[in-house]
Amino acid sequence: MKFSTIIIGLGIVNLMVSCEGSEKEKQIEVPKNKVVNLPAPFKKHLKIEVGPELIFDIFSWGRGSDSTSSVLVLRSDSLKNDFSVASTDNLDGRLQEVFNTDMDNDGNPEVLVYYTLNDKIESAAVLCYEFNGKNVNKIRFPDLTSATKKQYRGVDKFYVKDGMLFREFNLYESEDQDAKNPTDKKVIQYFIKGNSFDLKEVE
Repeated sequence: MKFSTIIIGLGIVNLMVSCEGSEKEKQIEVPKNKVVNLPAPFKKHLKIEVGPELIFDIFSWGRGSDSTSSVLVLRSDSLKNDFSVASTDNLDGRLQEVFNTDMDNDGNPEVLVYYTLNDKIESAAVLCYEFNGKNVNKIRFPDLTSATKKQYRGVDKFYVKDGMLFREFNLYESEDQDAKNPTDKKVIQYFIKGNSFDLKEVE
């Protein structure tokens, strides 16, 4: 009887441990990202929080093909109860990411809109808006040099580090039109000086 009691007791303990383990597994499950379907004509929504009181909402919108649209930048200053349409531009391509920088260190935020063009390699394009309160100044983003364009095949990676915008992409031989064998990588750091872009090649 004692041996049977011990066996039953061990069985109950194992069952409790098993249930506890299952509960822990359930707790650490990572929820799947929900895809939010925006009402027409809006296609994509991205957000930049400059601070708890200043938020920019960026929408791509337009009916018909998703390869062309317009970009709508909405500015919300909840501290001053000030809400306005900051800017709008047409995009011959697809909205990818948005970034917040202050590349000239003047305290005025820049909103950068990165989108890909409708060409074979989906080349990168960037819209830059610098805000001084409600006033917006659109700054032209520089093109790649003609030499770099010959080796460029798209697939850019943009990121912000220490308030500066960086851009990375692989380089290919001019003959390698299908981008099979990268020969090198280019890293570019962007600055703003006197309301225009400047840059330097990090790699």
